[in-house]
Amino acid sequence: MQSFIKKYSIFLMLYIVFQPVLDAVTGLMTQAHMSVSFGVLIRMAVMAVTVFYLLIFLILNRDNKHGFMMIGYFVLLAIVSAISLFINYKTKVLFITSLEVTTLAKSLYYPVMLLAYLYAFEELAEDRIINRFFPKVIFFAVNIISIIMIVAHFTNSSFSSYSYYKLGESGWFFAANELSAIVSITFPIMIWYALKKINTWSRIYYWITIIVAIYADLLIGTKGSLLALLFSICMGILATIVQFFMYKDGRKYFVGIFAMLAITLGGIVVAYPAMAVSKTSELHTEMIKDKKQKAKTKKGITKDQKKYVQTNKTVSYLFSGRTVYFENAAHNFSKATPAQKIFGMGYATSFKHERDAKLVEMDYVDIFFQFGLIGTIVYVVPLLYCLIYLIGAFLRKFKYMWSYKWAMLVASVALGFGMALMTGHVIEAPSVSIYFVSVLAYAMLNAKIFLRTNEDPYTIDVES
Repeated sequence: MQSFIKKYSIFLMLYIVFQPVLDAVTGLMTQAHMSVSFGVLIRMAVMAVTVFYLLIFLILNRDNKHGFMMIGYFVLLAIVSAISLFINYKTKVLFITSLEVTTLAKSLYYPVMLLAYLYAFEELAEDRIINRFFPKVIFFAVNIISIIMIVAHFTNSSFSSYSYYKLGESGWFFAANELSAIVSITFPIMIWYALKKINTWSRIYYWITIIVAIYADLLIGTKGSLLALLFSICMGILATIVQFFMYKDGRKYFVGIFAMLAITLGGIVVAYPAMAVSKTSELHTEMIKDKKQKAKTKKGITKDQKKYVQTNKTVSYLFSGRTVYFENAAHNFSKATPAQKIFGMGYATSFKHERDAKLVEMDYVDIFFQFGLIGTIVYVVPLLYCLIYLIGAFLRKFKYMWSYKWAMLVASVALGFGMALMTGHVIEAPSVSIYFVSVLAYAMLNAKIFLRTNEDPYTIDVES
């Protein structure tokens, strides 16, 4: 059994590399109007095996009280989820079983995989196997995404990020928002890997992969990916400045890294007017004017369009109409039964026709409406625990948090939590959450060792 634990822990590392392939195949199948989603089937199968892996791990470590706490948590989560399904089956005007069950299964992906990666990292850290796989697997996965994006771009086979604008590209990945979230969360890790590999200027080719990734990311045309690029590079610059003053040796190296990061940041700023994200900003303003003009005609505009027009222009642009969906969902929730308010309304609150089912696409909001008051508390406990623990570690070891490893881990975790609010499709989207939870688990491993031994675990880093 111990051999299975070790081998499956390694598999979980390598599994990250195959995510872009799963997403690209799923995107092509969806574009071809195939009903079976290849990516969903594979991920659900892996989740099922992972549950077995966790049970074996907990049995082998049965003397550990934390293991029983984890079992208790999942039992409680399963009970809350089952109650929610039953209540909505009896209450909702339209209850589509396949849709509700699939949505719930996707939602449960994050807690299962988070716990799995927490245990896998502990297992692999003992003999430094972890250094051979993480963050290298993230680096390779982002490079695969970049290659797919660029090949799709130059073969004119990309899907549009915004079909109504005909702007932005998502390569062969069907969901631009999910793709944007993936590159946002992983880009800081890619920077960390590249900077640690460029220990001599003869290895500058690692930074070329960063430039290629930036180009591919900017093809998407979403606000989230652009802001994530800027934030990540600024964190890299800040970490470089701090290290320059902390370490007298190697200052020439830090000056060179600073110049490289600053030039990269300047290049993005200079290129902004030609980017798809710049064009969508302009078209958003034009669309608001057009809808306001139509509102004055006899034909008018729909109730939702009217709400969208009346929303603050900056807010409506940043959240892309999510405020309207929030108002509609909140209205449905206000009319829900007490049981639904406590245990949630399931997928997309309430709707009479499947075409009317709309998520708010702000993860924390969707989680609350889906799981209700009690369900949400149970569902987000692992995330809250990790967030509070990492904030505590950051504050207690603040002066040590400016190595490239820590600065980029902080950036990645912050972007994960931030993108969950701004663009959604992070916590409840399996294709994105696997990146988020793996980074979160890696940060937790480092923080726990740091706080327990009072020594930064330098051995857990990018291998030279």
